[in-house]
Amino acid sequence: MKIVTFLVSGTAATVVAMSSIGVAFAYDDLPKPPPPPEDWVQPPKQSENSVTQDVESQIAQRFTAATNGNPNGLLSRQQAKAAGWGLVSDHFSEIDRAGTGYVRLDDVLRFMSERTPQRIMRMKNVTKQDQRQ
Repeated sequence: MKIVTFLVSGTAATVVAMSSIGVAFAYDDLPKPPPPPEDWVQPPKQSENSVTQDVESQIAQRFTAATNGNPNGLLSRQQAKAAGWGLVSDHFSEIDRAGTGYVRLDDVLRFMSERTPQRIMRMKNVTKQDQRQ
């Protein structure tokens, strides 16, 4: 009787194992995506520098739009708020370190660069290293 029970339980385990193998291959019939067009070129991989340049370009465009087309102009808190640039209007006093009531594009770029994820991660790593010492 013990041998029969062992064989039955072994057979049941084999059936369960085989049924899970079928599940692993159950998605082979999904349609494959079409190939890319012949003239398609793989875009270059992004680097930290290329992402930084893209972000700075977008900030410059937004600054120019908020200052009515003047990229070398001055931006007030009210202009930033009217342009829907909440981050700048909310942190205006931090950006305007001189307290003049206006900021330049360089001030906004400096403020933004101090808050990049890469810089924050570097600061956290330095803090962790200091705590270990």
